[in-house]
Amino acid sequence: MQNEPPILLPRKRKLSPKNIFSVECFLVTMLFVIAVQGTYLAYVVGILTNLERRFGISSKKSGALLSFYDIGHTVSVVLIGFLANDKHLPRITAVGVIVSAASMFVLALPMVLFGTQSFDESSMSQHEHEYILKNICDPSRITNDSEQNCKIQENEHFLAFCILVIGQILAGIAAAPFNTVAYVYVDNNLADKTKSPFYLSLLSSMYAFAPAFGFALSAGVAQLSTTIFDVSSSVTINGDEWIGAWWLGFIIFGLLYLVGAIPLFFFPKKLLQYDSNSFEMQQLRNECSHNHNDHEIAVPENDVQSHETFCEQLKAAFAEFPGLIKNPVFTSMIIGWMFGSYLTSGYSTYLPKYIETQFGRSASLADTYAGIVSLGSIAVSTALGGYLLAKFNPSPRKALLFLIASWSIIVITYLIGAIVGCDEPRVKQLLIDTIAINEEKFDDNLKCSFDCQCNQVNLFNPVNYHKMNYFSPCHAGCRKYNPHLQKWDLCLCADNGSVESGLYMDECNTIFIYVAMMFTGLFFGNLFFMTTMMVVLRSVYDDQKVLALSFASCITNIMGFIPAPIIFGWIIDEDCLLWHSRCPHDHANCVIYDNKAFRQSLHLTSAGFQTFAVISVIICYLFSRKFTFPEEEKEEEVYGDYNEKQVDSFTLQSHAIQSVLL
Repeated sequence: MQNEPPILLPRKRKLSPKNIFSVECFLVTMLFVIAVQGTYLAYVVGILTNLERRFGISSKKSGALLSFYDIGHTVSVVLIGFLANDKHLPRITAVGVIVSAASMFVLALPMVLFGTQSFDESSMSQHEHEYILKNICDPSRITNDSEQNCKIQENEHFLAFCILVIGQILAGIAAAPFNTVAYVYVDNNLADKTKSPFYLSLLSSMYAFAPAFGFALSAGVAQLSTTIFDVSSSVTINGDEWIGAWWLGFIIFGLLYLVGAIPLFFFPKKLLQYDSNSFEMQQLRNECSHNHNDHEIAVPENDVQSHETFCEQLKAAFAEFPGLIKNPVFTSMIIGWMFGSYLTSGYSTYLPKYIETQFGRSASLADTYAGIVSLGSIAVSTALGGYLLAKFNPSPRKALLFLIASWSIIVITYLIGAIVGCDEPRVKQLLIDTIAINEEKFDDNLKCSFDCQCNQVNLFNPVNYHKMNYFSPCHAGCRKYNPHLQKWDLCLCADNGSVESGLYMDECNTIFIYVAMMFTGLFFGNLFFMTTMMVVLRSVYDDQKVLALSFASCITNIMGFIPAPIIFGWIIDEDCLLWHSRCPHDHANCVIYDNKAFRQSLHLTSAGFQTFAVISVIICYLFSRKFTFPEEEKEEEVYGDYNEKQVDSFTLQSHAIQSVLL
């Protein structure tokens, strides 16, 4: 027999020794880009109150604004999963980063078009005189062209909201390549595949820890006036008129995105390729396994797949859906995952607003406390739980039991949170007194501002004197503003003395108890959150995992992340006692909530969704007891093959012994 030359196994090599780009370089670049994206996502939540004040946005509208990001992201992820196959992945990612930068500048555009403040607010010093005249006690006050000004303001707020929606949709669409094709590019170009889990976990962990920078940045810009340098002396950081430099973060993110996009354009389509003998080796393998004709040319698998049209790929994907949906473990786990997402997309979204209104903290401090609760507990515990699951590798059934226990802790934490807070009955009395003034029904406490014509003062600008709150300086009978002391003076309801700006709130230090309790409860409650993804992946076969995970992510977005902010915003708006009405009959953003109702609705609603999540996981566990996981089928096959070999070996030995004895 003629000696044949040895077959060289395919080896991967770099495209060019001069090429300075590597997987590690791409990884570092994407870590930077994802850090910017994660920071932006938390930043939007942190400045939500500022946007509501500036453009008269209700909680329901602000929730919809956040949902538009997930809508754009969901649609883009589905499309890019089909269209990005065998394309230049780094350039697709680079284009996504460029569009992300553009979306940031779009989000900052309302500041350029409409100014840092609306015309009748006072954070800009040039409007301070007008602001004082509108709030002072003035018996000769006459009706001005408020209706025309209100119409201009209404149009301004509508256009600003539309621009913000466009920016959010663009940001969601542009972010699709970050957690899809970028992951694929890293995995495909690693010569040592054992490094892939570690590299991909680095990218995923950045999504968990980057939001900490977002809350820190939002807390920082909340302390800066919206004009940054030109600050009116009549406005304090704790006042209801204070609006931070909300637009500054978007400018920073846009510039950082542009920096991250530059190196991505220079990465090649493939960092690694097979040596010259790789095609021959692939052909030989195909011939050995499929072909018996020595003259038939075997076509590589990738070339065959590349001829499939988008419609064919889409049809093949839809053909797999019935099998996935009929999988009881997979379906019930997705439902539990969906309800569990209401923690981050509902409760965490409005946590800064809740802390600010419930405990009377500034927007800056509220962002800080929310960051501690949301990120210090959820992000750290999720990362720690993933490590524990990887180290001890429990079976899916045991992991489900751990998840049931941990999510039950979240339900209990929500129920306790519904009774920890601060009640402000004096705020309700303030509104009753204001209505009495406007209806000219006076008692002894309200006659002091009888001649001030305060029924034409619509803008809520509270002041207080001796623990008594007044709707505005006019309602307190104030006839002068002292810019040096930053106090309203010569107030008839204060014995011709001065009053303090802002609402008087009883000292309430339960904020520390609340933060400590929620931090502890959510830390242990999210410890085994990664069980959701683990069960989804282990309940399907290997060739279904990509589709299963994409389907789970899509359902979670459509039924969880998208509607949750809108649902919570609508519920929170129902607890509003006073809307910030610059014009008659105008409902813009809420300035005073019923604290008890707000506290109960936020936590009981969250507890309700989390209870549904626990029930879904319990159902999933019950199904899993009679369900055979694919990995268990493989173990049975291996064990069965081993037993057959043992039996065959025993039979051969028996025959050998019998032949010897005979």
